[in-house]
Amino acid sequence: MLLKISKKGCLNLINPLKELHINTAQQTIRKDLEIQGFSILQRKDDSNALWQENIQPFPAPLSDFKQSWHDLVADDFLNDGGHYRYRRYAVLTWQADTENHQDQLTLLPQEPHYQSTYRNAMNGGIYRTFAPFKKSTLDNPILKHIIHWVAQSISFNQEKDWRIQAHQFRIEANDKEVGKPTPEGIHRDGADFILIMLIQRDNIRGGVSHIYDADKKLQFGAVLEELGDAVLLDDGKVWHGVSEVYALDETKSGYRDVLVLTFHKHVLG
Repeated sequence: MLLKISKKGCLNLINPLKELHINTAQQTIRKDLEIQGFSILQRKDDSNALWQENIQPFPAPLSDFKQSWHDLVADDFLNDGGHYRYRRYAVLTWQADTENHQDQLTLLPQEPHYQSTYRNAMNGGIYRTFAPFKKSTLDNPILKHIIHWVAQSISFNQEKDWRIQAHQFRIEANDKEVGKPTPEGIHRDGADFILIMLIQRDNIRGGVSHIYDADKKLQFGAVLEELGDAVLLDDGKVWHGVSEVYALDETKSGYRDVLVLTFHKHVLG
């Protein structure tokens, strides 16, 4: 991986290693997205090509990537008065260069995160400033591999430019408080596509991922159990939410760590 600084002072990460073509697994994911609006990637049934091809082969950077969730910052914008969410946030652009068989990931200057009250009735309607991703996390090849693979998978019309909002989340539960992965309830994020990938579960029960069709009828419900388990959503076709998490052993905290990437075809203004 090569690093450079753009003329606007933004960090660029260039990946010359993988050609920009989709494989059989990605073709299957596209069919899932077209037909039902979501694709399930689980390690237990060997359907998780994202894990097998882009995460598992790199144990050393994966260990560092996973460890970075232990250094998140409290979310001070929870209107329910909760103290259960920790996070970091970054905005990037992904651009494909098919002629040179490489892609470029550019970190944009830090900006507030905004959701309308229509998208997030509980915490929307304000500009929320969150702690940025640490440089070591942005430099980690695991993040690059995940974004590269997802961008390829969702570029149905040969899109070469995606804006990505990246979130590291930890939801904590203890004897005083339950953890709420989606306190806003069933929702859409206002993106084109969304990847939700489990990093780690520790000392918790609950946290069932639910996916609903356009009429909010339940289509899928399961726990993301293992590192790398993920759901890929067409945000215009489906709704999603996650049930509360509870500490198994209430004498200590439990937590659920996830990476959420929202992909947008156009620059948001």
